[in-house]
Order: sequence, then structure tokens, then C-alpha cells
Amino acid sequence: MISIKELHSKWNNISPLTGGYLLVSGEHPLSFHIGYVNGENKCFIVLNTGKIDKIPSSKAICAENVQTVDGEFALRFVLNYPSLDELFVKLCWDLIDSSLTAEKPVEKIVSQYKSWMRLLQQASEGILSSSMQKGLIGELLYLEEKIYEIGEDKAFKAWVGPEGSDQDFIFEYSWSEVKSTSISSDTVTISSVQQLERQEKGHLVVYFMDKTSAKGQQTKTLPETAEKVKSLLSVQYHDELSCKLAKNGYFEKDIERYTAYMYRLAEKRTFLVDTDFPRLTRENIPVEVVNARYDLSLSAIAPHRI
Repeated sequence: MISIKELHSKWNNISPLTGGYLLVSGEHPLSFHIGYVNGENKCFIVLNTGKIDKIPSSKAICAENVQTVDGEFALRFVLNYPSLDELFVKLCWDLIDSSLTAEKPVEKIVSQYKSWMRLLQQASEGILSSSMQKGLIGELLYLEEKIYEIGEDKAFKAWVGPEGSDQDFIFEYSWSEVKSTSISSDTVTISSVQQLERQEKGHLVVYFMDKTSAKGQQTKTLPETAEKVKSLLSVQYHDELSCKLAKNGYFEKDIERYTAYMYRLAEKRTFLVDTDFPRLTRENIPVEVVNARYDLSLSAIAPHRI
């Protein structure tokens, strides 16, 4: 399997002006080609996909199911903004990797591409907001903790939030939703009804941190936290980690910009979410309510802390 770095290198060694496409699929059951259109726009093609009814596009990427000269159908993805080069290469690598062992590789490619759509629709050249940085730091700190507890394979595969899951982590018999809030806060926001709604018992994990200008033992930055997790993972997971971070909107090209944002971690609290935990679910809200966003009082749920 080709790595993200190798894929990026192969793409950059193709001359956008001379045209032509390079096969990069290797042992994959599908045929993947990379090249350029319009002189500078990266293009990724999946051959022999068959006709696909609908494939969504975004401002960043044009996705089409096109018919080739020999009458076969192919999926074509074209990057509209060269500034999003890192995102696009990681997306394409993810489409290759995730469909490698899939029973229906074309369906997997389409579903995996759609899982990137939220990020693609919001894509910009800016970095994550302070609150989003704290949220991602919290998830990475929890992932680090679970790697030590249950091993890298189970912990890493459990981190499904970047794939669009309602919960951040789903384990074999439990789940965890990770939140980050300010040190003085007494509330935490639940973004949807589904976020705490599962039949099995789970955990609400809350990290308390604030932005700081003083470096200390409990000071965290997003690049340092991501690098620590990477150091705990085998090389085989490094590209997948990079993709998960990209789905959260974090890219290596912005590392220097992120180092200026430091956060002091004060504490972590874990709450048991079971049938007695106060939460909104489909069973206790009117059917007319499509979705809900609400705040939980941390002092009020203290009896559920473990």
C-alpha cells in the first residue's frame, strides 16, 4: 500500500503542463490514476466503477461519475483550490486505503468520500478556532490514555468521531463522548440528541483547559499532543492518524501557526452515562422535535462522576 508521502511525491513529479495520468493502485482490486486538469488542478480517477446515481461535490472538490471513451464509467475527483492540496491528497489516499479490503470497494469509496463532505464544505485556509483546538486536544489526550489501557489497535479503531459517528469513541461494550471546556465553566454543551444516546452504558469525559501564554508542565499545544499520540502508534497507523486529524481540520502545514496557541490543562472529569443519567433521548422528547442542542450543569451531574 502506497503511503501518503509517496502519493504526494508521485503527484508532484507529474508535469501539470504535459498532462497524462499515473497508475497508483498497485495490488488494489480497483484501478486508481492521478494527474492534472486545467494545468494545475489535481485530478484523481477511479476506473471501472459502474454507473453511480449521485456523487456530491463541494466548493473544494468536483466529483463526477463520467463515461470514458471505451464506454466504461469512472469516478473523477478534481481539486478546485490548489491551497487545499494536503487535504486532497489525504482524502485520495484514504479512499484507496479504506476500500482495499472492502467487500464492495466502490460503495466503500463513495461512503468514505461522503464522510469527508462536512470538512470539504467548510474548508478554508484558516486554522481551527481556539474552542475546536481544545476539543481536538481533548480527544487526543483521551486516545493517548486508552492506548496505554487497551493497546493501540483497539484504542485507535475506537476513535470514530472523525468518521462522522455520533460518539467520539465506540468500544466493544461501551462508548465515550469527549468534551473540552474552560476551567471556570460549570456547563458542557451536548451538540445533538444522538450524542449521549446509546443503549449500552458509556462515559462523558470532560477536560478543563484555558488558553495561556506561560509554558508549564500541564501546558498543551495541538501539535505536541498530536505528535505524542503518533509516537505511541506503530508506523502502520501514522497515515490513518494523519487522515483522522485532517477530517478534524488539522493539517501539518499549519504546525507553526498552532504552536502559538498553548492551553493549560487543569483537570479531567469522567461521568457514567446510564439510564439514570440526565440526558435527552428520542424516548423523552416530542416526536415533533427533530434535534436539540443543550447544556448540562456539571455541578448537577456530579453524583454521576466516577
